[in-house]
Amino acid sequence: MPDIRVFLHRTFEKLGGEIPFENFMAMALYDPRFGYYTTEIDDVGGSRGDFATSATLSSALGRAIAKWIQGEREYHEWEEALHVIEVGAGNGALAREVLKSFSWWKRRRVHYHIVDVSAPLREKQRAALKGLKVNWHAKMEDAMEAAGGKALIFSNELVDAFPAKCMIWSEIEGNWREVFVTFDRKTGLSEVFRPLPRGFPEDIYSALNLSERPQGQRVEIQPLFQLWLTHAVQHWEQGSMLTIDYGGEAAEIYHRRPSGTARAYFKQQRLEGGEIYQRIGKQDLTVDVNFTDLMNWGQELELEKVSYETQSEFLARHGEGSDAMAGAGAGDAFKALVQRRW
Repeated sequence: MPDIRVFLHRTFEKLGGEIPFENFMAMALYDPRFGYYTTEIDDVGGSRGDFATSATLSSALGRAIAKWIQGEREYHEWEEALHVIEVGAGNGALAREVLKSFSWWKRRRVHYHIVDVSAPLREKQRAALKGLKVNWHAKMEDAMEAAGGKALIFSNELVDAFPAKCMIWSEIEGNWREVFVTFDRKTGLSEVFRPLPRGFPEDIYSALNLSERPQGQRVEIQPLFQLWLTHAVQHWEQGSMLTIDYGGEAAEIYHRRPSGTARAYFKQQRLEGGEIYQRIGKQDLTVDVNFTDLMNWGQELELEKVSYETQSEFLARHGEGSDAMAGAGAGDAFKALVQRRW
């Protein structure tokens, strides 16, 4: 197996000695040889997983999403076969609960599609969904083509897995600087801060326009998800989209959090600060999702915002309010955003 330090040295040398945090996060998660999601991840949840999701801790979310799917189908007055697209399906536990929540007769009319870039997780999904009718796709556009442009789309903890840019506020300079990562064979990885390029579109990222910005305040923005969303809806003619993830609106996320939200998970331990640069490819990296941006970007793409609520409220509205995932903690930390396209 290639040595990680040799890999880092060659990579940074080739790229001029430093890379944006966004590129580091992408490398740590998705590099073909060292990426966490492409090579290392063994499971989600349980004693072997580095982290757990609502779907691995309870079946209530799957039942609630199945009810949401049925309600949206009725809303759109679709009588024909229904196409459902789950993006980033984890270990398949959520898909299994969603499909098994339908009666045998209704399940026959559901065309279930999974879009996932992780080969190890796709294998987990196939094992978990054995005997159920599921179609796998590497790209969103392939799933949308198979659905004929009309589909119900949902994701659970997808957005947080997109690489993010990390910014730090300089009170002295009166501007934001971008966090870059450097590598030295003796000292390892470290951070440097660089000015934003001329014309950088600060206005489209709500975190860069916070009213309170103390010296050293860190925030994260996700231009890669914005780009993904823009491409994902290009061929989407009609349907609804449910996005569930941990986070909130910009002011809520960064209130009294000067260090931002970037963190790692390794064997179910939450790690921050310098720890996020350790165990490259062997731990998950993530950030809180800024739903203010998701709603703004959706509006620009002519997606109607139907609802934005906590996971607790979403579960209660679909008859699962007594579940542990609807209680304090996960129930409030996770948000559910529903958008529609006509």
